[in-house]
Amino acid sequence: MTTGGWYDTFAPFYDFGTLGDCFYRKARKSAISELALRPGATVFDVFCGTGTNFSLIRKQIGKDGDIVGIDGSDGMLARARARGERLGLADTALSLVRADLASRDGIERLRAAIRDVRPGHFLFTLGLTCLSNWRTFLGEIMDIAPDGARLSIMDVYSRRLTLGARLINWVGAADCRRPVWEELVRRGEGVAWREFRPFKVLDVSVFVASGTKAAGTR
Repeated sequence: MTTGGWYDTFAPFYDFGTLGDCFYRKARKSAISELALRPGATVFDVFCGTGTNFSLIRKQIGKDGDIVGIDGSDGMLARARARGERLGLADTALSLVRADLASRDGIERLRAAIRDVRPGHFLFTLGLTCLSNWRTFLGEIMDIAPDGARLSIMDVYSRRLTLGARLINWVGAADCRRPVWEELVRRGEGVAWREFRPFKVLDVSVFVASGTKAAGTR
């Protein structure tokens, strides 16, 4: 099963399974805060899932801002659209793009959307660790992102393949040993890294890494 297929199956239970986002809420707020959003901003919410980020983003960008949600699962995007409707996000304020970011076609679809919109803010939540091509993927996004764009990553990390890490990997179809912030550190400016421990008993961390794309970096 592909990652998209796995999350299609999981989509109806995802919000229930994360207990209303209680494990990730603090880190999620931090990741969105690190974007330094202002009213009217445009945010690319990459790996948007069921749209858990939407309400927090909307509070900061206001009614004149725009959210572009990107995900590889039709099931997750269907729930994201329903959430957007409940939040009163019109079609002009919320766009959803289906793109399998593990594939070349999906990456090109995302890059095309970035070229068209030129967003200043990119949020990556709980998705990079699902990609075996995470380093290449993030590098290609940073290639095409506007200079000065803010990027913020929230994901899970474990230095060792503990029993808890194996469980998290199985649930998320991921590998939480991947240091997916490294490309941001290499090519960004003012990069900050913060660790949260909601899964302390599993010996797995949730981290937030954020920074700004340096001018002229490729």
